[in-house]
Order: sequence, then structure tokens, then C-alpha cells
Amino acid sequence: MDMKHLTKGMWVESYHGVGKVIGIDHQYHSVIVEHRQDHQLQSIDIADLIEQPQLHNGCERYY
Repeated sequence: MDMKHLTKGMWVESYHGVGKVIGIDHQYHSVIVEHRQDHQLQSIDIADLIEQPQLHNGCERYY
């Protein structure tokens, strides 16, 4: 996923599950994600994010 497409508050998917971006670290090419299920915070490398066009703001489920 390209860093320029990431914004705070957007939903992303990784091998760790679905979460909301709460911070973007451009220096280390990572994002801080709050997981949907347990609200735990995790730093995830941009390369580990899965491009998922069906997952969008305003909806935490696929359509």
C-alpha cells in the first residue's frame, strides 16, 4: 500500500486483522493501528498492509 493513500481514521487490513489508523510514521514507514476487536494498539509496517478496496471509512465490514 502506498503511504500517500493513508489517512488517520481510515480502516486497513493486515495479517493481524482489521484496524483503524490512528497514526502514520513516515520516518519508519509504519502506521499505528487500533484493532477493531480488542482496541489494542500496534505498529505495523506499510509493507504488511493488504490493499482492500472494499474496506472503507464509515463501514467496518465488507460489502
